[in-house]
Parts: sequence; structure tokens; C-alpha cells
Amino acid sequence: MRHLKRFSLVSVASLAFAVNGCGGSGNTVGHTTQSITFANPGTQTVGVPLTLSAEASSGAPVTLTSATPGVCTVSGTTVTFVTAGTCTIDASQSGNSTYAAASQVAQSFTVNPAIGPNTTIYIAGYAIPPAPSPAEDVAEVWKLTSGNPTATATTLSMPSGMTSSYAYGIAVSGSDVYVAGTASNSTSQVAVLWVNGAATILPSSMTISGAGPIAVSGGNVYVTGFEENTAGNTTAVLWVNGVATTLAPPNGMAYASAFGIAVSGSDVYVTGIASNTDSDELAVLWVNGAATLLPAPSGLVGDYYAQGIAVSGGNVYMSGITSPDVGNDTAITWVNGGAATTLPIPPNDTTQSYGAGATAVLGNDVYVTGSGVSGATGNTTAAYWLNGTATSLPLPTNTIGSPATSFAVGLGFSGSDVYMVGSAGQYAAYWVNGGAGTLLPMPSGMAYAQAGSIAVATQ
Repeated sequence: MRHLKRFSLVSVASLAFAVNGCGGSGNTVGHTTQSITFANPGTQTVGVPLTLSAEASSGAPVTLTSATPGVCTVSGTTVTFVTAGTCTIDASQSGNSTYAAASQVAQSFTVNPAIGPNTTIYIAGYAIPPAPSPAEDVAEVWKLTSGNPTATATTLSMPSGMTSSYAYGIAVSGSDVYVAGTASNSTSQVAVLWVNGAATILPSSMTISGAGPIAVSGGNVYVTGFEENTAGNTTAVLWVNGVATTLAPPNGMAYASAFGIAVSGSDVYVTGIASNTDSDELAVLWVNGAATLLPAPSGLVGDYYAQGIAVSGGNVYMSGITSPDVGNDTAITWVNGGAATTLPIPPNDTTQSYGAGATAVLGNDVYVTGSGVSGATGNTTAAYWLNGTATSLPLPTNTIGSPATSFAVGLGFSGSDVYMVGSAGQYAAYWVNGGAGTLLPMPSGMAYAQAGSIAVATQ
């Protein structure tokens, strides 16, 4: 018995010696360390396969496996996305006679729902070249289609005589794409309408004009904006089919600008601001050209603005921002012109400002986009409100430049999916259903881009 026991101890020691790679033969693991390089691929889309790349410093092959097979599966280096959610891919290298096993590297990223068949998503914005480049800012439209993993960017034509351009509003009707914005040169600024990429300068009786949100309804094209004279005084303007109509400010006000538009049946709703030279700027709603001042938030001393607007089920929903003489900005909403409601602070915010942009309604749900500023860092983070509840929008996992800064500006729906557009770091970006953002491609030669509005076409 003692002999048998001695034999067992020797056998166990020999086995341990071989496993640790200090002797013996066969599949032993070495002591030289190695590491894995595996970059996060960023947000992906259901139904669009992805080829991943992961490398070991030893040059040995890396094995990729899915930790979330319900969302994504892996075969070799190809990932297939089964459903929307968060996909986590593990990269591993088990080592060999020279190299020890590498520490596993995992990358997690959002998988967006598939874009529906026969659906095209258009996003309008602009791009800015790097300083001190002689190039100018340019209006852009990005397009997403079913089965296409990457948006395509198109630079809109520059209006005659202009050198810079910006796109702020977009709408689609049938096969026609309408974009509104501004263009300028060293001496002037003009409101512009692009139809299927062709630019037209909208008429104005003043030296400066600009266009923003746009709506197409009943065969009519509505563009909101402003005109400004040499003294810096502004007039709200609504262009209908290229013809300018002045929107008179409310009684007692002298100047105005128009920011948002919604059309419901034969009624045209426009939001904006009005002011006198010696008073604060106040939020305004025009209905078929008749102006009404919207109520100020209780206790506010300072400016407040109406920007986003949506009409649904006979109700008019509006969103905006306060700019008090003392204190921080806040996001506000109105329903049917009633008392202003202050939206709750976004989760990322602490003591700094926050504000609201676009408003849209899907079924019984009211969405508002915006952003909040962190009191700790001073950086801005995109946010949205759903029926009054605030949620911060996650940055794209592959954000480039200023990684703590993002804005959500525009809002649209594709079926039951909610798209929000804006910027993240240096890039224009979009978010789907509150998941991590997706960076839009940077136009060639540009260094910064911002998206501002979205339109969805299904044919």
C-alpha cells in the first residue's frame, strides 16, 4: 500500500509539471505573454452581417464567440445579427508551447432593428471643414436604406453666388425630397429650399433671411424662417410653395422669428418667438397666421422659446427652452397652449442647463428630444423625454472626438421604431429606440458634422 501511494504522488507531480509547460511533451502552454487587439465595431443593424477582425500579438489565430446568442451569432469571423439588443463578442487565444493564454477581450455594442423593406430614412444637417481649411461649410443629406449597414452622405448643391450652406429641415412626399436651410457668402445670407438636390433661393424683402423646419401636406410645401433688416430686427416668415408670407407678431410685439411647423388638415401651426427692443423674447404659436403668446413658466424672469411642435388627436404639443436672467436653462412643454410644464432634469444633468428641441407623437406616446449639461464636467449629453420621463441617450461605442459631448435635435418614426438625430463628438449621429448612437459617415474633407432633422419615406 505504501508503494502504491508513493506511485500516485509521483504521477500527480509529473502531470502538474507538464501542464505548466516546464517539461514533458505534447500540448504544453508557454510562459511568454500575449495580448489581443479587438476594436469595438460600433452600432450594427439586424440582418446585415459583419466581418470582425481581432489579432493576437503572438500572431496566433483568435477565436470569436458570442456571449449573447439570442442577439448575435458567430461563425469564424462573421457575425449575424438575429434581433435588436446588445451584442457581446468574446475574443480569446488559448496559447501554445511558447505563449501563455491571452486575457479574453469582450466588446459589447448595440444592434439596431432592421430598416423596413421599401423604407428610406433621410437625415439633414451640415458639415464643417477643419481649421484653417479654405473649404466652406456645406449642407448634407444622409440616407439609410433597408439592408444597408452604412448611411451614404450627399452634399447638397451650393446656391448660385453662395459659398457656405446649412440644412435644418427635411420632408419627403412621394419620391420628392425637400430640404430647407440657409446659404451665405461674405456679404449676405439667404433662405434656401432644395428639391431633390436642386437649390432655390427663397424670396425675401430684407438683407438677411433663413429657413428651418419644413412640412409637405396636400401638395403644398411649407417652410418656416425669418427675415432680418440691417438694424438686426427680425420678421417671422412662412413660405408656401415658394411664396413668402409675413407672420405678424402678437399684439404689443414688434419682431418675431419662426422655428417649427406642423400641418393638420387645412390648419397650419407654427412656433417661434416674438419680442420688442426693450423686452424679453417670448414663445409664440401661430395658427393659420394668427399669433398667440404662450404662457411663461411660473416665476420665470427672462426669455423663453417655442421650438418643436406636433399635432395629434386634436391636441397641439409644443416644446422649447427657457433662458432666465438668473439661473439655468430648462426644457418646457405646452399642450393646446395651456400652462407651461417644466420637464424633469435628464439623468446626466446635475445643476447645469438643459433644453428641448423637437416634439413628435407616436400612438399615445409623446416624445421630446433635447440635451442636458453635466454640472461636474460641463459636457452636454443627448437626452429625450417620453411622456415626461427623462432618459439620457448613450454615446456611440466608437465615438470620435469630444467623447462626452452629444446633442439630440430631430425626431422621427419608422413604423414602431423611434429615431433621434443630432451629433456625438465630431460626428453627426442617430439613435434608435434609445439605444447607443450610430455615427453617420463624415463627408470627404470635413472635420465636424451635425444632423438636425429626419424624414422617413415608405414606398
